[in-house]
Order: sequence, then structure tokens, then C-alpha cells
Amino acid sequence: MGRRITRKQLKRDDEFVSAAEVIFRWIADNAKALMAGIIAVVVIALLSWAASGWMSSRTDDASLLLHHATKTYEGEATPGSMVPAGNLETAETEFQQVIDSYGRTDQADMARLYLARIALSRGQTDEARAALVELARKHDDDVIGRLANLDLINLRIASGQGAEVAADLEAMVTGQSSGLPRDAALYRLGELFVEEGQPEKARTYLEMLIEEFPESPFLPNARQRLLELG
Repeated sequence: MGRRITRKQLKRDDEFVSAAEVIFRWIADNAKALMAGIIAVVVIALLSWAASGWMSSRTDDASLLLHHATKTYEGEATPGSMVPAGNLETAETEFQQVIDSYGRTDQADMARLYLARIALSRGQTDEARAALVELARKHDDDVIGRLANLDLINLRIASGQGAEVAADLEAMVTGQSSGLPRDAALYRLGELFVEEGQPEKARTYLEMLIEEFPESPFLPNARQRLLELG
């Protein structure tokens, strides 16, 4: 025997059909607007995809150009060395090319950091300091800012502010101040006390670095310095 359909079910079915008719009528009346909206969404998605690909390509190109300039700057020196062994004049031109071509990227700011180091090597302290201060301000929480801060600390030490710098570095070690990661601050403190003829203090900070930061990039230099201290 077939299933009996109640009035309530019939009424609900009629309401569904009516609602469907309203929806289909609205779609028919607004077909052009709907199509335009769909096309707009597709165009925006395609533009976003194209822009993302273009930005990725620019980033890759900027990184490659920066890498080439850095190799020219460092020459046969250890990568990242503060004492370059390359052709500074050629490197200066190549770093400037990174800035001219990709001026608003992080790669361009890294090129500015290297240009500041070149200026320092030529005794152009004021020019270098201004560039480093700006980079430290702009990149207050990434590697570019930390490198700029480290260069500024070295500038202060070279100008005879060793005692003040030691106090600032100790504040960074204890977490009372930012500017450098703790391992970088520990290493620079150790180096500072070596330079100032206080080997016991230097040993304390270098050993702390080795004990607390087994993955630190400063570890090999810290161990070498400890061997030299005996």
C-alpha cells in the first residue's frame, strides 16, 4: 500500500516549490549582474595569482643579485666576515644595483648594510652610522636589524665606549634590553673583554655561550677564542 501524503506535507512541498520559483526568477532577472560578479571574482583571483608569482620572481632575482654582490665583497674571506677580502669597488656597484632594482625589498636593505660596512672601511663613519641606525630602526626584530645593531656596537667600541657597551650587552644577556640575541651578546661581551685584557671575564661569557647555545653560529669562534685564552 502506498504511503499516504498529508496536507502538512503538501503544504510544505508547495512552499518549497514557491521558494524555488522565486529564487530561479531572481536569478533570471539578475543573470547579467551575477555573471559580472563571477567574472570579477575570477579576474581578482587571477590578478592575485599573477601578482604573487611576480613578487616571488622579483624576490628570487633580488636574492640572486645580492648573493653575487656578497661573494664579490667577501672574496676568499669566511662568509659573513667583517673583514672582507674581495673587490670593494665592484661590490659597491653591485650592491647599489640591488638597491636601484629592488629598493623596497629586504634584499635591498641587506645591500644597504653592506654599503654601510664599505663606508666604515673607508672611514666614512657618520654616513655609515646614519645608515645603520635607520636599518636597526626599520628591522627591529629580524636579522638585518641585529646585524646593524652589532655594527653599531662595534662602532661604539672603536670610539672608546667599551665600558658603556659592556653594560648594554650585559643588559641584553639578562633580558633587560633588546638589540641582539643573547648568544650574540654573550659572544660580543667575550670578545670585548678579550680586547680589553680581561681574559677571565671573557672566558666566563664564552663558556656561558657554549653551554647555553649549542646551536649558535658563534659557537666555533667562541671555542677557538677559548683555546687561545688557554
